Amino acid sequence: MNILVINCGSSTIKYQLIDVENNDQVIAKGRCDMVGYPESNMIYNNVRDGYKSNFDVAMPTHKEGMEVLLNTLMDSEHGVISSLDEIYAIGHRVVQGGDKFTKSILVDEQVVEEIDELSELAPLHNPGAVMGIRAMLKVAPEKKNVVVFDTAFHQTMPYYNYLYAIDYDYYKKDKIRRYGFHGTSYQYILGRLEELLGKKKEDINAIVCHLGGGASICAIKEGKSYDTSMGFTPLEGLVMETRCGDIDASIVLKIMREYNLTVDEMDAILNKKSGRLGLCGIGDQRAMIQAELDGNEQAKMARKIQTHRNKKYIGAYIAELNRVDAIVFTGGNGENNAIEREDMVSDMECLGIELDRELNNISSGKEARISKDSSKIGLYVIPTNEELEIARQTVDVVSKC
Repeated sequence: MNILVINCGSSTIKYQLIDVENNDQVIAKGRCDMVGYPESNMIYNNVRDGYKSNFDVAMPTHKEGMEVLLNTLMDSEHGVISSLDEIYAIGHRVVQGGDKFTKSILVDEQVVEEIDELSELAPLHNPGAVMGIRAMLKVAPEKKNVVVFDTAFHQTMPYYNYLYAIDYDYYKKDKIRRYGFHGTSYQYILGRLEELLGKKKEDINAIVCHLGGGASICAIKEGKSYDTSMGFTPLEGLVMETRCGDIDASIVLKIMREYNLTVDEMDAILNKKSGRLGLCGIGDQRAMIQAELDGNEQAKMARKIQTHRNKKYIGAYIAELNRVDAIVFTGGNGENNAIEREDMVSDMECLGIELDRELNNISSGKEARISKDSSKIGLYVIPTNEELEIARQTVDVVSKC
């Protein structure tokens, strides 16, 4: 049973073809780049035989991009399927589902229109997803399509965690509230915890740290999202690669007045010129750590601010949950940076957190428990797999049709 997983941006189409009946094997993956531009190209990796290619091909719209994608998968020499009949269904990642979508759903025209209407909440993400969905409906109309939302997992948060202390009318009229993101990743991690802990999802309390270029932490209570660090947009919360995270709103007003900035200019500062990049001029996590090791004091400062922010969220979520079965590190930085993990949970023994430094140092990039046997809260590294989670949810939705 092959599921084609699609993640579309305004000029990109990322894809994976996953055989969910054969150990969830990825059989092909890649992306269409620069869709809509003269220099568009296709990156293709046949995982089964190791064949890789990168070739220029005209893709003036997402429709042509989807045609190129499907034709490449069916290529007589290096393809992995012989016809579209070998694709069971197609799952699309959509960032923002608002409060309309609490779970994955089968695509129809009304669903596409509602996703499009939510574009004002995610102007950089939803429009591209809509273009991709509509393109696939045109080139493969007989295939069932499912949309999987990053925000859906967080729709279980109680009102006192998703509402902001501003005029309530802004929520009623403009839907301004905390939505949270990385929900697909959190759902995948929850599934892994179910196996690792030997507990049903509804019995699990956990704190999951999804740390990458974008980063967030989620408090999971009884198998459901209870609180999360990202808010109305992915800007709130942790220190990220180029996003500032939590900030006093008056600072924004001060800077705008002082430097006579437009809304768009201020938006660019907060989202693209802040975070690690703003603090030390180095956005990439690995490069920042290396700079710190080389004696760069600003890099040291930036990493301390980042890890301290992360630690505060962990402490707050322990207070919210009371009982915590596991703290999980995932995402590119969470999975691969032992130093970061250690600094986030150091000196927290009074809260029942005891890191095994030796296990931590040898466990990057692979699933492992990294806490001491005496630790009251288990510490885990679990590599995330959002594409597989989308594929599984797609099968679940289509099988119920």
